[in-house]
Amino acid sequence: MARAKELLDSSSGSHERRDAKGSHGAPRRRLAGCLVFLMLMAIVTAFAWKPVGVRWRQFRARELLGRRDEAAALQHLRAALRYDPDNEETLLLLARTHRRMGNLERVGRLLTRAEDLGGDRGRIERERRLVLAQCGELREVEGHLADMLIHAGEDGPDICEAFVQGYFANLRINEALQLLEVWQESYPHDPQPLFMRAYLFQGMNHPAEAIELYRKGLGMAPHKTTMRRRLATVLLEAGRLDDAEAELLLCARRMPEDAETWYLLARCIHARGDVEEARRRLDKSLQLDPDHLDARRLKGQLDLERGKLDEALAELEQVVQRRPYDILAREALGRALRAMGRPEEAKAHFDFVTQAEESIARMNRLLRESLRKPHEAEVRYQIGTILFRYGPPDDAAKWMRAALQLDPEHVGAHRALAAYFRQRDEAAKAAFHLQQALLHEPPP
Repeated sequence: MARAKELLDSSSGSHERRDAKGSHGAPRRRLAGCLVFLMLMAIVTAFAWKPVGVRWRQFRARELLGRRDEAAALQHLRAALRYDPDNEETLLLLARTHRRMGNLERVGRLLTRAEDLGGDRGRIERERRLVLAQCGELREVEGHLADMLIHAGEDGPDICEAFVQGYFANLRINEALQLLEVWQESYPHDPQPLFMRAYLFQGMNHPAEAIELYRKGLGMAPHKTTMRRRLATVLLEAGRLDDAEAELLLCARRMPEDAETWYLLARCIHARGDVEEARRRLDKSLQLDPDHLDARRLKGQLDLERGKLDEALAELEQVVQRRPYDILAREALGRALRAMGRPEEAKAHFDFVTQAEESIARMNRLLRESLRKPHEAEVRYQIGTILFRYGPPDDAAKWMRAALQLDPEHVGAHRALAAYFRQRDEAAKAAFHLQQALLHEPPP
């Protein structure tokens, strides 16, 4: 009986151990199964989330483009491209964003890639036409404008903007104003036509109209700080220093790393007569952008006012070397040289300023004439000729291109552009314009 009890106890113990082992093993097996299931779900979710994530990024990009926040849209589209680098919709939206931002060299590659992937051919062709329009190559695409506007869908503002920019590039002001009016009437909640009209009036030296339009646009889009800075520039040039400073201080809070804003603040304070405070603001501008030539010119002018002739001379000579057409820098440099007892050198700069003022007065008359004669190529050529000597070369080239849009056989415009491209080391373009000049030159 004792032996039987021993066997019974032994058997009972072994059952208890098996039960104990089973009670721990089952949870482990269940945990392992759960982990495998979760891993599988993670893989499935990753594949399922990929198109959802791309679509969400595309949606956000469209929304931001609608609000004209291209920089934020670009971030979303780059993220979408990382999810799916071969998504033709992302590529099309990227092309539009880069076109709006002026990065036109990237647009062609994106559109070609979207086309290779089977993207919407109609949308791709539209974007290509808008690139040409935006570049001012209107001869090839202007005939499509009416049809594009009729079938614009959601792309109406983009079509209007690209063609208005093309009209600006070709100095066709009347057509630009007509399209801006259509744009504003068709899309009354879009601030961009207001901003573009303001920019046009600013360039035509109509400050009151420009200020009113900038303010209306900013009422609809107060986050457009670059437009606020343009408003401040017009206010400053109109002598409304208090208003200009208020706008610039707001810009400085929103864009503290923008050298142009600090330069304009320095100009504003200098106009009040506070040279020392203007110098402090100018130091901030040059700290952010040491190559800001307008700021360097102002620094030279301030040094001249403070009697620091050597410092003024160094700054102003640097500006004149790089921008020989800068009338303000040439005049200040002449004063610095005269104060240093170098009258002959000073005279050359003063003579240049006198000649420039006479030519610019003539150019202003030609500008008014260009509005009365929107199809006269010779007027645009004459304006470009003056600007090549007394203005930024890029602006002069725009007027020459505008002349060629009206008269593709204008020999003088071709010769001027050939010289312009030679200076820029763009041999192929220089050769093209020289060839056209020789081709269309009348016989002796």
